[in-house]
Amino acid sequence: MSSTKNNGFTLVELVVVIMLLGVITVLAVPKFTGFGQEARISQLKSLAANINSQNQLVYSKSVLDNIEQLEGCSYQCGGHPNWDVMAGEYFVDVSGTRLYVSLGYPLPPLSYSPAVEPNYRIAFGLPESDFAFTQVWHHGSATAIVPAQLRHKLNEIKDGRFQCHIEYTSPTPTTRYKLQVYSQNC
Repeated sequence: MSSTKNNGFTLVELVVVIMLLGVITVLAVPKFTGFGQEARISQLKSLAANINSQNQLVYSKSVLDNIEQLEGCSYQCGGHPNWDVMAGEYFVDVSGTRLYVSLGYPLPPLSYSPAVEPNYRIAFGLPESDFAFTQVWHHGSATAIVPAQLRHKLNEIKDGRFQCHIEYTSPTPTTRYKLQVYSQNC
């Protein structure tokens, strides 16, 4: 008697394995997608905490430099050592970079002076390759700090149709600065 040995799978076995892989995929993909969303939200929250801490240090430096209540002035500003004539703003030194301030807190990166944005990026470690800035019109004059992978959503962020960013609003004589994380669409 000769015996034949089967070394392959039957069609039924293959179909069952494919179906099981399909079920596993349907169950696993949303979990992996959720990790991406959680990672983006965590990145935004971490960055906001870093900016908030840095803002407190900047305010402390402003107090030491006696400019925490100043918000711009005439051309020479009485020769104040923390007045940058070329930028037209007060500043504090942050690791060798002039971070421009008003009322003791950083000016938003999208200001009228061209020196403000690059110095803000350097002081806060926000390179153009990693973050974009845009104005958020529906929240007054807030500046959105947007992860670079969402650069294509800047127009939607401007008008409030997409929310996965940080908003920074500089202080006024009657209000403190505001820093808020928006993560609804992350």
